Amino acid sequence: MNAMRLTGSAPSLRRHAVWTQDRSWGRPGHVAVEICTENAEGVRLSARAGADRAELCDNLAAGGTTPSIGSVEAAVLAAAEEIAQRRALAGRHWLTSPAAHPLGLRVMIRPRGGGFVFSSDEGRAMVADVRRIAALAREMSEYTRPQPAGSAGQPLPPAVELGFVVGVLTEEHTIDRGLLRLLVDTADGAPITFNKALDETRDLAEAYGDLGGLGVSAVLTSGGAPTALEGAEVLRGLVAAGGPTVIAAGTVRPENTAQVIEATGAREIHMRCSVRGLTPGEPQRTDESLVRLAVEAAHAIAV
Repeated sequence: MNAMRLTGSAPSLRRHAVWTQDRSWGRPGHVAVEICTENAEGVRLSARAGADRAELCDNLAAGGTTPSIGSVEAAVLAAAEEIAQRRALAGRHWLTSPAAHPLGLRVMIRPRGGGFVFSSDEGRAMVADVRRIAALAREMSEYTRPQPAGSAGQPLPPAVELGFVVGVLTEEHTIDRGLLRLLVDTADGAPITFNKALDETRDLAEAYGDLGGLGVSAVLTSGGAPTALEGAEVLRGLVAAGGPTVIAAGTVRPENTAQVIEATGAREIHMRCSVRGLTPGEPQRTDESLVRLAVEAAHAIAV
């Protein structure tokens, strides 16, 4: 998509102090687990079960679309409540424990199901959604921004690290650079994950190499294959190449978590942990016990 076709839809935003400027509370070598959810309850259960991030979508039956602004606000509050509880249980020295780590919350920006080639109208809708959610994050800064320390020292980490998940392609199945830049610029410094649209590009390795220079911090991918295990060789090559963080996705389940991590070399995985037996037309509720199994499997892997 030509960026000029969207002129006027993405006003410049004043930069605010955001979490990406200080990751001192991160956990080097930690295998991160991201859970795909359809509602705030799923975000809450993912946090309670020890997941590192939750991806919030609507309509998972169509592959995930943009949730409502109300759903995003409810998810931030749910995550913040769970992180506050985690920190309270850790006691007065929580800042030196894993409890210090915020819950990552990634919001899907996708106006419809289907492919990843979007019209100008759809692109404007995506930019508008990012702008409004970024504004919401500023309004909820007590949860989404580092907080002043009680005494001289580093700011306290936020409870929630809010970011976005996008995937935009041209009709030639290359990265839609113009639209992606608009989305990144509108995100107000929030981390951007490029979704599995990467697996539909005509040259996956080339597209991956482009994304780092376009402001993308992570990619969701199965290496162009139907599953992460089938695309393990490609995923291992992307990890070795260096660039945006590779998040292995594609039929990753609690029971194959260790196998996927070992085969791909990825240090981050993405999966659904929906209650089993649900039909596609039913709300995809998250099963907390399945999230715990995935987290336990990931944490059991040696650094």
